Amino acid sequence: MVSALIAFANGSEDMEATSVASILDRGGVSVTRAAITKDGSKEVTLSHGMKVVCDKHISECNDVYDMIIIPGGLEGSKNCAQCTTLVTMLKEQKAGGRYIGAICAAPGFVLAKHDLIGEAKATGYPGCSDDIKHYTNTNTYIDRDYKLVTGKGPALSIEFGLACLEVLVPFDKVEQVKTGMLFND
Repeated sequence: MVSALIAFANGSEDMEATSVASILDRGGVSVTRAAITKDGSKEVTLSHGMKVVCDKHISECNDVYDMIIIPGGLEGSKNCAQCTTLVTMLKEQKAGGRYIGAICAAPGFVLAKHDLIGEAKATGYPGCSDDIKHYTNTNTYIDRDYKLVTGKGPALSIEFGLACLEVLVPFDKVEQVKTGMLFND
């Protein structure tokens, strides 16, 4: 089964974390919601106060995932960037030629900070993307050559989630999810 890990940190943007998880779930992807906390807790508080109990703490995530996704949110992105376990996993993901997804502040503050974008073309939240070498002003961007999916911000959470799903499952499954969500209406 196709799998994805989504990093849920204190301060992660609510819509970017939860809508992406929901879209991937709907598409039949096995989603692991991983808590990025210093104390080992599986509970995080997202940027607008939503509390989420994750499936695992990041330290328990030893599987190889088809995709690792980092939601934005300024505080959440900073917490993800400081998590050595997550950064190591992201470096292994890139070295293994597997997909990484990031939206909002995460492309600049997590991926670019740790040299995980390199020559890929990517987007991100304006003002948080100065370190992205090949920045594109598009809402969502899939760089298939570098196995990277990026999005600009909260309003594009659904579009970003569908882009992540697009690189993981067949086209007809993506269309089925879109139809079920009334995205094509």
